[in-house]
Amino acid sequence: MAETNPKPIYRISDMHEADRPRERLSTLGPQALTNAELLAILLRVGVKGENAVEVGQRLLKKFGGLTGLHRAPFADLKKQHGLGDAKAAQIKAA
Repeated sequence: MAETNPKPIYRISDMHEADRPRERLSTLGPQALTNAELLAILLRVGVKGENAVEVGQRLLKKFGGLTGLHRAPFADLKKQHGLGDAKAAQIKAA
């Protein structure tokens, strides 16, 4: 049986500085960022195996976009891998 290689971790800090979400927000404005990148700025960090943008993408997919994320009960948000009370509250507040 062949071993599978885990997906390589692509950290935001590995990106060229001008390509990082926070820096792009600063220089280009929020309209230049994807919803996942905007969520990444709120989340600040990812989880093991996922950077913050990937966590944002997963949440948007799970809840059907920003509207679904906004409508999601707090209890459902905090159950998601990488979210707890604090990050769920940050998302709900935004």
